[in-house]
Amino acid sequence: MEKIFDYITENKIFLILVVGLAGFGIFYLLNSNSNQHEASAIKVENQVQNSDIEQKNSGSDSSKNKPKNNEVVVDIQGAVKAPGVYRLKANAIVQEAIGRAGGFVEGADTKMINQAQRVTDSMQIIVPKVGETSNTSVASNATNNSDKQPININTATVEDFQKVSGVGPKKAEKIIDYRTQNGNFSKLEDLTKVSGIGDKTLESLRNQLTV
Repeated sequence: MEKIFDYITENKIFLILVVGLAGFGIFYLLNSNSNQHEASAIKVENQVQNSDIEQKNSGSDSSKNKPKNNEVVVDIQGAVKAPGVYRLKANAIVQEAIGRAGGFVEGADTKMINQAQRVTDSMQIIVPKVGETSNTSVASNATNNSDKQPININTATVEDFQKVSGVGPKKAEKIIDYRTQNGNFSKLEDLTKVSGIGDKTLESLRNQLTV
């Protein structure tokens, strides 16, 4: 027993060193596990953030690829310098469409075209040359508007106004709302009192409407 005590006394520095190393090892292992957990949590958080950013960017890209609803496509043929299909603003008029096609060529019968008329989607504009019959000069979706019966603005419904080239659902509702609040129109010129209808718009609609 005395020998053991003497051995421990002689080697106490060694024992202290061994115990210290063991304690340091345990501390290192615990600290290492803690750091690994924190690193894993940070990694997961970064993955979530990157996923959110990708989804936002994806949504942004898809919105950019959506077709614009404020444009119309118009087919321009006949006596123009560059016949073809063109994209125009939804509120553009025939004059602008002809300008996009390079303008009239020499001999074009400009009197046969209503240049103040509003264009509509899928509209075809055929510019005739002087001497050609008028039925070849068309600025409508399908048929010549002159063949249609004028729409009475005092009795027309939203559906009736849909038959008028240049009057959409919103404009039709504005006309009907004004008529409901202020009574029947006494003349076509009263339409200019409706929001969104000016003198130029009225001129393009005049041959399609009546009171």
